[in-house]
Amino acid sequence: MTRQMRNLTYRDRMAVIRKIEAKGYDFQESERLAWGVFAEFRNHPQGLNIEARGRQILTKEEWEKECREYGC
Repeated sequence: MTRQMRNLTYRDRMAVIRKIEAKGYDFQESERLAWGVFAEFRNHPQGLNIEARGRQILTKEEWEKECREYGC
């Protein structure tokens, strides 16, 4: 993304959802995770930006592996 996302606009939300879907999640899971990314940014705006928060989300396979090893 070329510009820094700061607001919850449709375009920004869909960009985050597409990036999360590329990690193996379906649309509903991606949308839920995207809402969480924006909520976290809204609560702590001095931390990481939205793009960095989205990059921290594990791929679906990594999440399932950690869930099996450590429990959900």
